[in-house]
Amino acid sequence: MDYLSKNVVANLKRIRKSKCMSLDQVAEQTGVSKSMLAQIERGTANPSLGVLGKITSGLRIEFQELIQPPREDCRLVMPRTELLHSERTDI
Repeated sequence: MDYLSKNVVANLKRIRKSKCMSLDQVAEQTGVSKSMLAQIERGTANPSLGVLGKITSGLRIEFQELIQPPREDCRLVMPRTELLHSERTDI
């Protein structure tokens, strides 16, 4: 599987779950069959640009969001001492 395909696999599932959507719902909204979407998420299908366009349009996302390297969940980590200090200055 090439670099872009890996990105699409990871991003499609993440985006779908972040929107709390089932494969059936995505299929209905995008016009792409549930079986094709499942194959894309498993990495067993190589979707055309047309299919990717339907997905991005139906999910109302930018094409770039689907093909960019997947982003990790980011959490702001602040040292406890810095957090305590910032709380004092806000009072």
